[in-house]
Amino acid sequence: MDIKLIQSEKEYELAMARVDKLMNLDPELNTPDSNELELWATLIEKYESEQHTPESPTPIEAIKFRMDQMGFNQNDMTSYFGSKAKTSEVLNGKRKLTLAMMRKLVNGFGIPAHVFLQDEAVLLNKSNIDWRAYPLKDMFKKGYFPNFKGKLADLKLVAEEEIRAFIERVKGASSLPKPCMRTTAHGENNKEVNEYSLQAWQIKTLEKGYQEQSDIVMFDENSINLEFLKKVAQYSFLDEGPVLAQEFLAKYGIYMVVEPHLEQTYLDGAAFLSPKGNPVVAVTLRYDRLDNFWFTLLHELAHIELKHINKNTPIFDSNLNPDDTNEIEQQANKRAKEAFGLPDCDLSSVDTYAEIIRLEKKYNISASIIIGQVRRIKNNYTLFSRKMGKVRYLFE
Repeated sequence: MDIKLIQSEKEYELAMARVDKLMNLDPELNTPDSNELELWATLIEKYESEQHTPESPTPIEAIKFRMDQMGFNQNDMTSYFGSKAKTSEVLNGKRKLTLAMMRKLVNGFGIPAHVFLQDEAVLLNKSNIDWRAYPLKDMFKKGYFPNFKGKLADLKLVAEEEIRAFIERVKGASSLPKPCMRTTAHGENNKEVNEYSLQAWQIKTLEKGYQEQSDIVMFDENSINLEFLKKVAQYSFLDEGPVLAQEFLAKYGIYMVVEPHLEQTYLDGAAFLSPKGNPVVAVTLRYDRLDNFWFTLLHELAHIELKHINKNTPIFDSNLNPDDTNEIEQQANKRAKEAFGLPDCDLSSVDTYAEIIRLEKKYNISASIIIGQVRRIKNNYTLFSRKMGKVRYLFE
């Protein structure tokens, strides 16, 4: 059947029949069948609005009519709606039909697709996104779905709707480039990163930045240089330095966000541009150590200062390694170390905590940073463990 404007009742009926056939195929997004379905939905809507006023039943009316035809009661419908409680809520108009429910009703219960096409023409297409590949359990636990009422098992049934809502909740999130891990998962046996987890974490980070720093100023890329990084590093000398650094960065148009990593990301930090054009530096605190926090923060800021990121090139870092062979990571590592201002010659002979305190006051940076650098120089990551500061409590 040729795709063209519908100009008669007969053409309208043929178009409806074609739509039913396409819906039964449940086409993948952006395939010829999927694109044809969208075109027919648009043409049908145009014809109905201009010439045709059918007395189409509402989706609930159509479901109840079909149930009556088949002699079904509510208990017989749980396979379409998920549970007895949900079946009752849907049929009584207390719960909206989800896209998954609509597809089941079209493909398995004989409800004509055009009943749902009244309002859901585009959304009824099957998405090529694997919605269950998102870390639903971890997202649920970490509060990614504040308006969802139910248990994890319920969430899995409506994963597509809830994740769509989560993405749409954050302005500009849908335009973010596909995230990709810059560094490998050092120390994680090169475990594969889940890109769905990475995307969800990035969107949550952006949302948190918007919420915490809603009045942030415009970013001037000329304001950030090595001296700027050194100023940030010196906030580490203060007990509440991490929080003060966040406030300082906001005054220059940089979002600094602390957001726990999601499973299968192995993330320490990231640097990317928000849809508004402001840089975002994010730290996960996967390791609750002050030296890790400050090195990660300065490393991500170095990516910004060195212009490693742009709107199409976000950077996600896992297990930052001073010996990383990636050129960009080496540059960021070097810059972060320069920001601390600690020459290796002052570190190699450190044997006592009193010497660390002396260097802390000499360079006006946290003793924990000095401990971290001494450990690196001596390749002994157990030194002064009891003196290593914590940071997570400042952001809880």
